[in-house]
Formats: sequence, C-alpha cells, structure tokens
Amino acid sequence: MKRCSIIIHSVNGNCYIIGSYLKEALEKRNVDVRFYRVEDTDLHIWANREETANDFYEQIMELPVVTPEKLLKSDMVIFGSPTRFGNVSAEMKTFIDSTFAMCEDKALADKFFACFTSCKYSLCEGSRALDSMIYWAQGNGMIHIPFGIHADIPTCHQPVQGLAHLEGTESLVRPSEQLGQEIDLYADNLASYIQD
Repeated sequence: MKRCSIIIHSVNGNCYIIGSYLKEALEKRNVDVRFYRVEDTDLHIWANREETANDFYEQIMELPVVTPEKLLKSDMVIFGSPTRFGNVSAEMKTFIDSTFAMCEDKALADKFFACFTSCKYSLCEGSRALDSMIYWAQGNGMIHIPFGIHADIPTCHQPVQGLAHLEGTESLVRPSEQLGQEIDLYADNLASYIQD
C-alpha cells in the first residue's frame, strides 16, 4: 500500500481539523496515511492564552513530531500550515528549512505533493501561503497535485493550488460541511495517484 504523510502545523486547531478530515477521507480510499506535526515549543503558551488554541491542544500534541527522514518513506506528502503574513508559519518554515539537503540531492523527486492552509483575512492571503509550500515541493522535484477548478460546486471559492480555510481574525470559524465536500473531492483526486 502506498504511503501518504500529512504534516501540519496547527495553533488554533483548524489545520488539525482539515488534516484529520483529509486523513479519514484518504483512508476510506485505501491509502496508508501517517499524520504528523512539526515541532512547536510555544504551543502550550498559546493554549493558555487563547481558547481556540486550547480546544485541540491535546490532540495536536498526541501527533508524532515529523523528521525529514519521514518524507523519504512517503509516496505523497501533504503540508498544512496556518497563513502568517501571506506565508507559512515560522514553525513550518523551520521544518522546510531542515530538508535543504534533500533538495540538493533530489531525494524527494517524483513524489506527489499537495497542501492546505487556514488563514485569517482573505483567501488571497492563503493562496500565497499555498504558493510558498508549492515552491518548496517544486524545488525538490516533486509533482504538485492542485485542487483544481470545480464548477459543479456553486459555492466553491477555493484557490486552484490547494485548500484554504478562512477562519476569521479571531480564529473562531471552524472548517464547515462545505469544506468537507471540497476535501472529499480533493481526496478522490489525490488517492487516484497512489492507490494500488
């Protein structure tokens, strides 16, 4: 069975929720999914300050911390990160930077890649964070699988590159049933590349 690794950074729980839904959707399509988090030494501080960060703190902390070597065992890698100033979070960037040697020797070439984000202000801002993750994948010679255009969902306003969730300035808007439909569509497409 082909392996997919979902690697997230989640502070307020939204990337954790999306990653969990995507994991479940891919497993229903017979994909071996591993779910990881990047290291965040300040997450406990955020959980003490903000109720939204506290909501999923235990579940996030139960996820194993990813290492660059986990990427080598994956046929597909999916990144999920909060959007910060139109880019990925500092913690996700730290993990990305730790993979630089793999970029130089093309250890991840021809593996599949997808991504998602949760953003506060606009889907345009989230789209830039998706682009940042895609640039990393392209630099590694990976094959990006976009979300694409889905005219059959009349209220679908997703960027073409991947999934973006608009959480609002207080991070109170949780991923909805509508995003669940979009996750299912994306899972169908992603699974078709690595199903046995």
